[in-house]
Amino acid sequence: MIGPVLVALMLAAPQSDGAPPVGNPDNVTSGKVVPAGRFSTPDLHHPRGCGWCHGIHGDGGFGPDLAGGRGLSWEQFRRAVRDPWGFMPVYSESQLPEQALADIFAYINTLPVATAPGPRYWRAAPPTAPAGQRLAMNVIGCGQCHEPEQKFPRTWLGEVAKDVTFEYFADLIYNHSTKFPRGSMPDFSRERIPEVMLREVYDWMKGIGWRASIGASFAVGQRGGDRTTYTLTATNRGQAGKGLTAEGITVFVRIPSGTTVAGATGDGYVGTMRLAQLGLEPALQYAPHSVDDSGHVERPVPDLSRDVAVWRVKQLGPAEKLTLTLTLQGPLNEEVIEGFEGSTIHWANPGRRPAGSPPVMVYRDLRIPDNGDHERIAPPKMP
Repeated sequence: MIGPVLVALMLAAPQSDGAPPVGNPDNVTSGKVVPAGRFSTPDLHHPRGCGWCHGIHGDGGFGPDLAGGRGLSWEQFRRAVRDPWGFMPVYSESQLPEQALADIFAYINTLPVATAPGPRYWRAAPPTAPAGQRLAMNVIGCGQCHEPEQKFPRTWLGEVAKDVTFEYFADLIYNHSTKFPRGSMPDFSRERIPEVMLREVYDWMKGIGWRASIGASFAVGQRGGDRTTYTLTATNRGQAGKGLTAEGITVFVRIPSGTTVAGATGDGYVGTMRLAQLGLEPALQYAPHSVDDSGHVERPVPDLSRDVAVWRVKQLGPAEKLTLTLTLQGPLNEEVIEGFEGSTIHWANPGRRPAGSPPVMVYRDLRIPDNGDHERIAPPKMP
């Protein structure tokens, strides 16, 4: 006779019939699933995770459509992620746990079947583009996440520039989950993307140049009467002794309408002037897309009419921080917060190579200026 304790243990034991975990599609739509398993930002404006290649609505793009499930069983779907065919990279369980995979499987089966192929989020690079860019954008698919000029990878590599070799780069591509087990980037196959192909991409990226990893943000500080002090913190995220130094820094902060400058602190404060007088353009939040297959991208006409507060600093080295304050007289409301948009930290070196220098870029990322380099300063949040 089987005792009640043994029966309970048998019922609690894992099932061996290969049944998939029960997926919850709401975990994908709500963003509760791990980042690698998402399809878009909550506003559906920008892809994330699977959506970079398979489309915000699962209707395809660089990769095939997934909407409606494509008639795949759970085991077929799981195999396509864990041991895929073609250029599809491998997602480990640390990046996409089984439950997250089940949630994605449940989610794509709730979507209406795509009636036409979806558009690539980033268009293919034209035949006139450098070979490395064409491979990254058109063959491997790097560009769907990392965009036409690989802005973000070149920034991350700039954080450890002294360590970067082709071997270092290749290890990140082929064994990414080893170094970042909970990251969103999967592992690419050395056989399907051989080193000779990857080296072409590496040489192209190196030719454009690694970027200094600079980030800057505002915070609303003390408020007294009708005056508010804002703190701006700029950080070089590079590793000490390894990362790139940003040289010839200019920080400019747009002065919101309805406010005036009552004071400023920080070495290198110059004062206020018209942005047009400064000779620099504000950094863009998002990179404009090419509207056709030529790779040509139109730069939006910048608003240079506003006054800006300006600091000039010699350099910002790896692991260093720069703290500045700006006190404004006037109201503190959402309109004022929005008025900071376009504030920018610019540095002269390292930056874009002079026009005509190889590799000659056809398909551009217009968040990177024609001279030097820069980053957008994120506006503060209302307290």
